[in-house]
Amino acid sequence: MHRLVTEAPEVSTEKVCAYRQREPFKPRRWLRIALVSVVLAFIVCVALLAARWPFTRSKVIADLEGAMQGRVEIGKFQQTWFPPGCVAEDVTFKGYGNLPGSVPMTVRKLTIQSSFQGLFTGHVSVLLAEGVYVTAPNAGYFSGWQQGQGNSKPAGSKIVIDKFIATESVLEFSRGAEKPPLQFAISRLELNSPDAHGVQTFQTTLHNPEPPGEVQASGYLGPWKTENSAQTPIAGSYSFKRANLAAFHGIAGTLSSDGSFQGTVGQLDVRGKTLTPDFEVTDTGHTIPLVTEFQARVTTRDGNVSLERVNARLGKSSIQAAGNITKSDDQKGKVVSVNLLVRNGRIQDFLFLLLKDPAAPMTGTFNFKGVAILPPEKAQFTKKIQLQGDFGVEAGHVTKPVTQANLEALSERAEGEKDDPPERVLSDLQGHFVLRQGIATSSNLSFSVPGAVARLHGTYDLLAHRINLRGTLFMKANLSQATKGVKSFLLKVINPFLKKNHRGGAVIPVTITGIYPHPVYRTDPI
Repeated sequence: MHRLVTEAPEVSTEKVCAYRQREPFKPRRWLRIALVSVVLAFIVCVALLAARWPFTRSKVIADLEGAMQGRVEIGKFQQTWFPPGCVAEDVTFKGYGNLPGSVPMTVRKLTIQSSFQGLFTGHVSVLLAEGVYVTAPNAGYFSGWQQGQGNSKPAGSKIVIDKFIATESVLEFSRGAEKPPLQFAISRLELNSPDAHGVQTFQTTLHNPEPPGEVQASGYLGPWKTENSAQTPIAGSYSFKRANLAAFHGIAGTLSSDGSFQGTVGQLDVRGKTLTPDFEVTDTGHTIPLVTEFQARVTTRDGNVSLERVNARLGKSSIQAAGNITKSDDQKGKVVSVNLLVRNGRIQDFLFLLLKDPAAPMTGTFNFKGVAILPPEKAQFTKKIQLQGDFGVEAGHVTKPVTQANLEALSERAEGEKDDPPERVLSDLQGHFVLRQGIATSSNLSFSVPGAVARLHGTYDLLAHRINLRGTLFMKANLSQATKGVKSFLLKVINPFLKKNHRGGAVIPVTITGIYPHPVYRTDPI
């Protein structure tokens, strides 16, 4: 048997070395194509970017003029690349909104920021306006301004602004040569791009000029009514802090208010609450808490306000009010006219506010129904306010010892001889009065003390505190009972022939004169 033997072929050393040695690297065809494609794509993008680059001086001016419907001038201009955009300084808008006689609007610095994606979709990420200054001749200046929907894609512009921000800005309203302009200092205003329904959100912080205080507001605006901007819907909430009421001559205090609003740009329904812990009539220097809850309608074109419902609380007294705040026909400013109703209030709350006495001179349950008018003239509060109405005080007590002594003497004489001391009650004080130029005129004032009823007419000067009331005292006792000594003996003789009231008592003239708080009471039967 033969053994099968297989031997491996011999491999030369030269072939092994040649096999192990790699050939030099050569670019493959697909890699060369990829690199060429990338280069071509980059060139195409640069070309498209250059063709669509919107941030040149001429294109920015054209877009702004289309947006504002007017002429635009730019001082300094600089393009930015990362992010893409530009910065324009000393920008002036003339004839914007196609409004006749519009005053130029200036912007200290206008920054436009986009993204590379936004360059192809027509979106600007942020439009930041710093130091905007707008002057308008009156509150209705912008009512006819025809704008694009939401103000983020204005007519004549293909650019969509995702967010508009204005800072350190001033909105000024001219009030004629006699009064300084009204300035609203806007710390920040932010408007976001409208949603699919054309509604955009806004937030703002500003300084209100009259009364001076800080306002924060946020809400929703739109869709914009291009044909009539005043009909554009708006809704939101507000907060008004640290308002100084001393701006209104005659009163003072620090007011805060929170509430909500809804309606249109031209007319707003506002609901809210106010708190003034230190409300004061500056004539007297007395402070008292004032809280209100209100519902009002505001016409933004002229600033007129319809007070549909006001529930107020002065101290511990409740007040209901409704009325109007409208432009005066013969004076510059607003006239406040309200109907007032007080039920079961406290007379001491009102007297403490209006009189300089350290304490109210009377206590009791107070009711009032009437009309109050406050013109815009600069004068003392008690001189310029006009009041007319009917009032009543039940279970009244005077707090001054001198006044109480006079009333007790009057009551003692009216009741005749009586062992018990008179009651310290002034009841059924009521009447109708008209307040003009600080003088209250009453035609049918009446009050009761134990044993007598007085009916008076006359005036009380709130500025000079001078009293001049005259009328008739109807007594329970006859004259002989009301007097003593020889005078009493003589009156007993003629008493049957004197005029008496239905209860048989005497009817005698009475006067109250002098200077408050020291009035002089006189009853002179003979």
